Amino acid sequence: MTACCACLIMGPHVHPMARAAQKLQITLTTASVSLGITAVWLVITFVFGRVYCASVCPVGVLSDIFFMIRKRVPKLNKPFKFRHSSRVGLHLLWIYILCLVVGVAAVTFILEPYSMARNMASVFNRDATASTWATISLGSLTGVGVGILSFLAIALSSLRYGREYCSRYCPVGTALGYVQEYSRLHIDIDPDRCTSCGLCEDICRTQSIKVVSRYVDQQRCVRCFDCVAKCPEGAIRYQLNRNTPRSPLLRKVGSK
Repeated sequence: MTACCACLIMGPHVHPMARAAQKLQITLTTASVSLGITAVWLVITFVFGRVYCASVCPVGVLSDIFFMIRKRVPKLNKPFKFRHSSRVGLHLLWIYILCLVVGVAAVTFILEPYSMARNMASVFNRDATASTWATISLGSLTGVGVGILSFLAIALSSLRYGREYCSRYCPVGTALGYVQEYSRLHIDIDPDRCTSCGLCEDICRTQSIKVVSRYVDQQRCVRCFDCVAKCPEGAIRYQLNRNTPRSPLLRKVGSK
């Protein structure tokens, strides 16, 4: 994603990799050139999950940077706890789709993650969004202002809640989350191995793991794999099959 940031700040001609990173983004505001790559990402999400959110989305990468800062500040580095999903993301998704259909471009330029990243980059390079906002008769200063507000919102939410924007509010992330719910590969907790140490719940940057019920919210997980890497018992796996209890003590006893 360094290439993508370079593309946004210094322009797409800085390096061939910068142009490639730009073309990998989901940008439905320019559907005529992005429908193909969007379809590819939907297929990838159906197989592997939200790897777009984990490694390609520039807003997700920015959130991870603030998440790393959070871990190094003792007053901020508190354990996470499971949070139930919110319907706000679904409402924003419908607003985003409606604005795409009727042509209210200003809203999509604000909500779409790649457009949001371009607004942030316009603080350093006004050409990043000059043509975008000019299409609706607004100047590049509009992109700069929106970019500053977006940056502050992402920074504050990431320092407090980790990947909150990605897992609860982002319209693109919400859409991919519904696809991920049926993905072939998923994160699952083995109830026979889990000792309820709570480490996975403490470190989950989307707050989508509930240890007590051995539950992983498949819609909100962004496939960072922190829980898989840190679980001391190897009880969390990225796998095809769903786990079911095998211990005799956990089996339902039938009536005689």
